[in-house]
Amino acid sequence: MIAPVVLVTGCTEGGIGYELCKTFSKQGCRVFATARRIESMKGLEDSNCTKLVLDVTNLDSINECFQKVIDEAGHIDILVNNAGAPAVGALLDVDYKVAHTCIETNVFGVLSVCRVVGRHMAERGSGKIVNVGSIVGYAGTPWAGIYSISKAAVHSMSDVLRLELKPFNVHVTVVAPGSITSNFGNASTKTVNIPENSLYKSVTNFIFARANMSQGDSATPTHVFAEKVVKGILVPKPKSYITVGTNSITFLILYYLPYWIKDAVLGKRLGVNQVKTLTK
Repeated sequence: MIAPVVLVTGCTEGGIGYELCKTFSKQGCRVFATARRIESMKGLEDSNCTKLVLDVTNLDSINECFQKVIDEAGHIDILVNNAGAPAVGALLDVDYKVAHTCIETNVFGVLSVCRVVGRHMAERGSGKIVNVGSIVGYAGTPWAGIYSISKAAVHSMSDVLRLELKPFNVHVTVVAPGSITSNFGNASTKTVNIPENSLYKSVTNFIFARANMSQGDSATPTHVFAEKVVKGILVPKPKSYITVGTNSITFLILYYLPYWIKDAVLGKRLGVNQVKTLTK
């Protein structure tokens, strides 16, 4: 059996993309790991992964990376769109540069890579596209509004791609991670912006806590997450949604609950009820 060729974006050491590469490789796949900087993927060569530079927000970079994979492997069987950028803070406060980076990377970056690789797969008549969304794609949370918007867009985009690529035998799957051990919490904290005139100064502690919420002691280990995801993707016909990790069931339930219940749960959990209102 010919080893499936896998292209994974966002493979910086310490993240879920890094672990996904290692796990795909263990399962006998030929893996191309990508990130904006080669040096950020240190160690993946030990797992027989080929490391390539890829900036998903740059069309020239996407085309160049794609061509290198085709030149070396001839085709791509599985694309995992994992590259992502965080954004934490109240919607009225988030720095626009952070917001634009988040949306550009998480939404247009995914779309841009799908347009190149998806076309290739459609012309071959087979392939699997895996877009990494999030449990906040099911239920957006306070203090992570921009990030929630971006992941909800990934879910919606994938639902459409799944239908549009079905005639070409290309499967599209959303992977919605819950709380997974990674370096994402540190990256999220760096995006927090609470201006002096913020309406939410009184809940600063909740906003910073939201940035690290996915990295608590109960977070699912990255290798456990990767093993479940890779197993689910390597079957002949993967599910449309694979939801894995701590808090994932909670957010699936929230997705189906009436809004007033969801608002009450998230408002209490994330400190919205403790925001001090303005005095007249």
